[in-house]
Amino acid sequence: MAEKPEVNKSQAIRDVFKANPKATTQEVIDALAEKGITVTANLVTTVKSAHNKKQAAKKAAKTTTATTNKKPEVNKTQAVRDYLKAHKKAQNAEVVAALAKEGITITPSYVGNIKAKLNKRRRVVKKAVAKGNIGIPEIKVALALLKLTGSVAAASEALAAAQEIREIV
Repeated sequence: MAEKPEVNKSQAIRDVFKANPKATTQEVIDALAEKGITVTANLVTTVKSAHNKKQAAKKAAKTTTATTNKKPEVNKTQAVRDYLKAHKKAQNAEVVAALAKEGITITPSYVGNIKAKLNKRRRVVKKAVAKGNIGIPEIKVALALLKLTGSVAAASEALAAAQEIREIV
């Protein structure tokens, strides 16, 4: 009686998956049974799992090489602010043209929005300074106190306590 050559069942399973990647476990078992190879469902799922892990690793390697070749991201808003800080009277189109030379694409309306926000901040500070004899340094200290205490009420209590200490000393 002639002996059957030994068959690598795992390789046979991989071959079936290569021919039909979306095959279910039972379909693989049936396909191999037609060839005279008996395999268990556990072996098929184990081989399929190992195959899927290898494919996922290959895909991840491709993705990381693709992302590492990209140019670093540029903060467009910060680039506009920096340009406006250096060129205070620059018009929107000038900013767009200057940043286009650096490879940053933006629109004039985008620059206008950033300028409007900057001007709004300036107006608020000017109004606060104009109300009394308080300057910008005092406002900065007051804002720091508010941040430190967490609320206006807590800041008021701290100021009252400081006033009491001042009267005692």
